[in-house]
Amino acid sequence: MTAEAIAGDVHAPTASRPATVSRFLAWADGLPMHGWWFYPLLAVALLAQSHAVLWASGAVPVGTIQPLFASAVFYGPFVLAALAYINRSSERALAAFWPATGWPDSSRAAWAEAFRTSPRGYGWLALAFGLAVAIGAYVSAPGTAVGNVVASPAVLLAAYLPSSVLGYSLVVVAIVHTFRQLRLVARIHREATRIDPFDRVPLYAFSYLTFRTGLLYVISGYYSVTVQGQLQAENPFVIAVLAAAFGVGIACFVLPLWGIHERLIREKEALLLEVEGRIGRLADEMYRRIDAGQFDGTKVVGESLGGVAALRDRIVRLPTWPWPPNLLRGFLSTLLIPVVVYIASRVIGGQVGV
Repeated sequence: MTAEAIAGDVHAPTASRPATVSRFLAWADGLPMHGWWFYPLLAVALLAQSHAVLWASGAVPVGTIQPLFASAVFYGPFVLAALAYINRSSERALAAFWPATGWPDSSRAAWAEAFRTSPRGYGWLALAFGLAVAIGAYVSAPGTAVGNVVASPAVLLAAYLPSSVLGYSLVVVAIVHTFRQLRLVARIHREATRIDPFDRVPLYAFSYLTFRTGLLYVISGYYSVTVQGQLQAENPFVIAVLAAAFGVGIACFVLPLWGIHERLIREKEALLLEVEGRIGRLADEMYRRIDAGQFDGTKVVGESLGGVAALRDRIVRLPTWPWPPNLLRGFLSTLLIPVVVYIASRVIGGQVGV
């Protein structure tokens, strides 16, 4: 759909020029196999760059892999791959939810484009943030973080900065992109005109997107406290980023769905009010026939009353949270179990050390 067509669609989000990262992801998606192989290749390139600096300077023997620098290459490629994955998840969620919008199919392409793209204008801010946090993490890291690497600060920075700046810069990109997507989720839930509390498929559609989005933030946080645990220790810069990752992950899953939760409560209350009115009218008719001695006619009214009462019971059981119970349990388990294991390992490790 062209920008002019999107702009003329009353149901479409406001069209904007896509950010550099959005254009890059679109290019990668056009590669064979949607470019999934490109992200591991980027990680290998970053690994090669950092170790080429270390080997050329003599900081470590040629062919030796330094664990800290190897683990640091994860973040940038992971964020790019995660954004690509979330973009494709948003397309599936949009397709599942679309019948509940009540809008023409011609509007769907504009929404899909909006979910895939971020607006321009924050690239330099992201780069400045990435550079500042990368340097701050390097300066505040404990001396044991680099292990047996003996090199000048300039050499270490040359090996460390490219992958770290990319990773931390993409944190800003990911947050902006996520914020835009989840605002769109809230908006489409708010403006949809054919929400049916009995049809759970559309209502659950975007919960899978918010679940995966939140989960990806949590995964990055767990990677930091496990694989890069040595760097994280007593490092306020990275610990702050880690706390933000967990907080954003939880918010991503819950907050965009809060609006439709409240809407489902109102829809359920309206359905209950309507069915209670019918029960009241049927009860009045039952009493009228009994009082008139029309006992043969009470059977039809009684059957109708039983059917409406069964419908009321079904309405009462309608959930108002827009996610399947197993999805919520999975998210909580993913969030809490590793935390418990990590805390237990630290406690046991501290006791062993004593």
